[in-house]
Amino acid sequence: MTRGVRTLFVTLTVAVSLLVTGTVMALTLDGVGTDDGHGRGPAALADPGDPAHWTPERMSRAKPREPRGNEEGPALPLPSPEPGRTGAPADPEPLPDVLAEAKPPPVQARAVPRPYTGEAGTVAVGKLFFEAPDGPSVCSGTVIADPKRPGRSNLVWTAGHCVHAGHGGTWFTSLQFVPAFNSSGQATLANLGNPGPVAPFGQWWATSVATSDQWRAGGTNATSSATSYDYAVVEVKNPDRNGPSLEEVVGRALPVWFDAPRELAEAGTYGYPQDAPFDGLTMFGCAQAPRRMTVDPNTPPLLRIGCTMTAGASGGGWYATAPDGTLCLIGNSALSGAGHTWIAGPYLDQDARRMLDNLKRKR
Repeated sequence: MTRGVRTLFVTLTVAVSLLVTGTVMALTLDGVGTDDGHGRGPAALADPGDPAHWTPERMSRAKPREPRGNEEGPALPLPSPEPGRTGAPADPEPLPDVLAEAKPPPVQARAVPRPYTGEAGTVAVGKLFFEAPDGPSVCSGTVIADPKRPGRSNLVWTAGHCVHAGHGGTWFTSLQFVPAFNSSGQATLANLGNPGPVAPFGQWWATSVATSDQWRAGGTNATSSATSYDYAVVEVKNPDRNGPSLEEVVGRALPVWFDAPRELAEAGTYGYPQDAPFDGLTMFGCAQAPRRMTVDPNTPPLLRIGCTMTAGASGGGWYATAPDGTLCLIGNSALSGAGHTWIAGPYLDQDARRMLDNLKRKR
């Protein structure tokens, strides 16, 4: 187990149906935000001067992006594996295509020990609340480093379906990020408005947001080529307009490792699953050697691991340790099977880098 990810678990909640097995969490709905004309998100995401918007009652009603349907399709046909080779290899050697595409063995999601400031990477994880056409909604997200503002990042990585409805829809609004949500464990559905238990680092309003062109144009409530581009980045601001950055307040921001090796010894991620048997008040995670998952042969394969996370963890970051020992973000949760035994997410290549660079250029 890689040192930097040993204590990390993958939290993925899911969102989108799979060509072979799975269902969709990203809904194709008419959005509630108007594009600013530059592909960067609504001109006015929310009024940061209205702290009363996310009341305890409204936060308690926030629903994770739900999948459509509950049937898993047939698994990919698998020829007999090579002699002596079963399951994932113990070393980082590439898996044969037939095994790389096979469903991974399930991994039971584990609760992250509190406080969330005590484990590498978990302090950067939080809940992302937003308004969708069907009401208040919630996903997970991760604080990432901003090369344009070293040590002073205000950026949060999440899933595309957590910010935009995809094909035929538009942007969601009133996005608010709560890092290390319920780190103390004192929050209940009745006291979500109490900033002490719920938001140890405050509640951060979004000021701009971006997702991939592919997700905006082709994202659907069923698997499509856009599934491979289901990622987004949100820029937030301190509720104290003259206060320090999100990274300075939280104390952590993960650099994004674009084009990371696919054959990693282990990948892990965190998130806040909300559908039963979870309640959205506790951070969970999973970790495993990732396998490839092909949704469309013309788009990059996804990364997939075994994990029992449910809806609510969508958008949660995937983590891996770089050769220099740095813990990095390599992806985000985007899909899950109907039985919640695995989770998958997009591979962050140069298309993802261009999306982030596009947001930075327009700031």
